[in-house]
Amino acid sequence: MSAITMAQQSFDIYGLWNNELLNSSELSLEQISVSHSNIKDWLFSISYGSEFSRKTNSYLNQISFIKSISDHSFSAKYSPGFQKEFLFSTGQSIILSDTNSQSLRADYLYKELFRFRYSYNLNQKISLGFDLKFFNQIFTQEVIKPVFSDTNYLVIETEKDEIDLWKADVGFSYKFSENFLINLSSINLLTSESAPQYEYNKNFVLNKNRYFSFGMYFKPFRSSSLNIIYESDKSFAGSINQFFDINNDKLGISIAVYHDKLQSPFINSFSPSLVYSSEYFDIALFGVKYLEERKDVSSFQKFSDKRIKNILHNQFSFDRVNFTVNFKLNAKTEQLLKIVDVEIKRDIFPALSEEYLDKPVAIAKVVNLTDKLLSVKPAIKINGINKDIIQLGSFQLAAFDTAEIPVYAFIPENVQIDKTTLSYAEIYLYSNNDQQDDEIQKPILINSINSWDGEVKNLRYFIRRDLSFAQSFAKQLLADYKSQLDTLPIALSDFYKTKIIFNNVVKNLTYVSDPRIKWDFVQYPSETLKLKGGDCDDLAVLFSSLLESIGIETALVDYRARDDIRHVNLLVNTKLSPQQANLITGNDTKYFIRKNESGIDEVWIPLEVTSLTDFDTAWILGSEIFNDEALNKMGLLNGNVQIIEVY
Repeated sequence: MSAITMAQQSFDIYGLWNNELLNSSELSLEQISVSHSNIKDWLFSISYGSEFSRKTNSYLNQISFIKSISDHSFSAKYSPGFQKEFLFSTGQSIILSDTNSQSLRADYLYKELFRFRYSYNLNQKISLGFDLKFFNQIFTQEVIKPVFSDTNYLVIETEKDEIDLWKADVGFSYKFSENFLINLSSINLLTSESAPQYEYNKNFVLNKNRYFSFGMYFKPFRSSSLNIIYESDKSFAGSINQFFDINNDKLGISIAVYHDKLQSPFINSFSPSLVYSSEYFDIALFGVKYLEERKDVSSFQKFSDKRIKNILHNQFSFDRVNFTVNFKLNAKTEQLLKIVDVEIKRDIFPALSEEYLDKPVAIAKVVNLTDKLLSVKPAIKINGINKDIIQLGSFQLAAFDTAEIPVYAFIPENVQIDKTTLSYAEIYLYSNNDQQDDEIQKPILINSINSWDGEVKNLRYFIRRDLSFAQSFAKQLLADYKSQLDTLPIALSDFYKTKIIFNNVVKNLTYVSDPRIKWDFVQYPSETLKLKGGDCDDLAVLFSSLLESIGIETALVDYRARDDIRHVNLLVNTKLSPQQANLITGNDTKYFIRKNESGIDEVWIPLEVTSLTDFDTAWILGSEIFNDEALNKMGLLNGNVQIIEVY
């Protein structure tokens, strides 16, 4: 629940206040807080009330509206029923005849006519509010004035004072959690009042003493809440609210009690409430019962001594009941989810497209704004990569909970990015109804199609991407050796194909040293052959792609313990069994036994791809490095050497 503290004397309206049902309406006690998190467009409210004195008075209480725009909320209220009139005898009278006299009267009418409010959610925890109210006070009093003429006599005249009063206040709210909220508001912070025409009326204007109000909202259980208001003039109020789910609607009951130092007894009144809330309207019936026996007639002395600080709730008020209806005219969908923030976890490397389906490109901190379990469906559109919004994955988020939700990206395989650019990612949230609830934009780095993140295991994407070219090239090269290959035993076919391809390709290649920094540049096989050279990454990708394209299994060997410059070599599967290894070598240090998927041992040979002399030299050097670092120094055990499958 997002709360905006609104400055207003706490006892202006009675009934259910600061709760999940009506926290965005005029039904709540106005000092505590008003939330607009559930109002995406317009809310109209109308209230009708009755006061039970000697004569029951019924009246239109108020008409108001709230407009919410993003984190801003605006409201206005016209309140013809917010008025109180006092009729007294002044204690003076005029004798009309020997048997007839007339008492003089005074009439004091107080009205709160208009109210304007603005509130702003500064962030998820802090909210600010501003409140402006207009009052009209009309005082009329009958006085005796002499008339001097041929015959002197006395007449009754009415002196009228009309005093306008503006009050402005501010409020602050802090939400520790979804279940605990406090707020602080001023009362009568700024006032502007027209001067009374008659000096004696200064004693009867509304109280403008400055003080403050502290409020607390606590929700110990899912469907129960507790509210407390304390004002610095030692008045306070407390309420307990209970809610029940009825299908998709809610039913709420509440009981509130009040203490005001100007009223008796100590707990001077209580207020029961009954509320029904649905998607498009709210209905509330609530009232106030005073615990003191109140008379219709009171002394003028009591009124003039204590005055009043509040129009509706004062020592002269009577029991009342109010009926209120809210109309929620939402042209926009109610927001169910909110993005607090998004952290971009990975830059985009177009060549590594499959990686982003398993590892999130971003983590979104998401809040469930409702009291229901929701499905959270994150989606993303990366400018320069995606034309459409891509939604991947669905996650459950408990009521009012906050969680970190992974966001996965889809990188099309045919995307071509020639140079590294700083772009932006648009991240969206969808809920149960597949409605978009929130979005945020974050900068993201898109690397070129040749960029590599430095993880040797990700070289496989460069190997696979140019596979069709590699297959065409390898088959064309082997075609010149068809007669020779046809005379070989089938068991030696893969070994000799590897040897032929290596010896023919290295004739036109040059090793170009390129010490790897954090972000590297990797050539595709076609580019390496065109440029006639590359570093160990480029050459490993080239030979692996050529061999894999014709069905010869390869693996990358990542030597990780060479200071800051790591090295990559190849292992090639000859498909020979250990018993057949002597068909290619009598030196058992020149091959490595690995099990295939069926658990059968096969002979693999290491190749130093940067040795661009001939196959036999590359095999010898590859074997020496592998035996030294992978086996003798136990690199395979301690992680300094890793064998990475291409598929």
